[in-house]
Amino acid sequence: MPKTTSDRADVRDMLVVHNAFRQAYEKAPDLVRDVAPGDTGRAKTVADHLQLIEDFLHLHHKGEDELLWPKLVERAPSELSPTLHLLEEQHVEIDKLMSEISSLLTTWRGDANTADGEKLAHSLGLLGSKLEDHLKLEEEEVLTQVDQYLTAKEWHQLGDHAINGLPKSKLPIVFGMLAELAEPAVVTLMLSSAPLVPRLIMPLLGPRAYAKHAKRVYGTSAR
Repeated sequence: MPKTTSDRADVRDMLVVHNAFRQAYEKAPDLVRDVAPGDTGRAKTVADHLQLIEDFLHLHHKGEDELLWPKLVERAPSELSPTLHLLEEQHVEIDKLMSEISSLLTTWRGDANTADGEKLAHSLGLLGSKLEDHLKLEEEEVLTQVDQYLTAKEWHQLGDHAINGLPKSKLPIVFGMLAELAEPAVVTLMLSSAPLVPRLIMPLLGPRAYAKHAKRVYGTSAR
């Protein structure tokens, strides 16, 4: 178990990840609704972006399921068990909704049909609402206690799981998205377990990659 402050899990990076999800899904329904009927080029751009966010969210939850909840069940007081069980149930519900959204994305990407887009936008709004409830519960009831039960090394394994699961070509975009929301110290924290070369180049490469991505998706280089 952690002995000193430096040995303890520092959850500030996950709070940044949560806020990135919040902002992405807050904007998602309007991104879809703003696509002109039949504009499959724009639909593909938006769909690719939404699929990237969904893939990142899926990896984030999978990492928690495999690397976080089991350790807390084993180490934390039994009083936390009902909350952990509820969070696991919410993951199942959210994953089911994400699967439905993936199917809707595939259809809408190909035809940019207004009716298909409205179904997709509605589902994205529902996902954003369910995700907000989930993130709030996790932040208030679990993340405030994680440093008592996980080491810094164990915590970094959780973050590395999500990053390593993404296509390498998308890593600069995702890192840049997170870096835009993070304080410099948290950016350093996010990179602390990375190999030397990514640790050196990602602070330059990531923001540029995300600015280009955001310009294409949102029409501006900032979210």
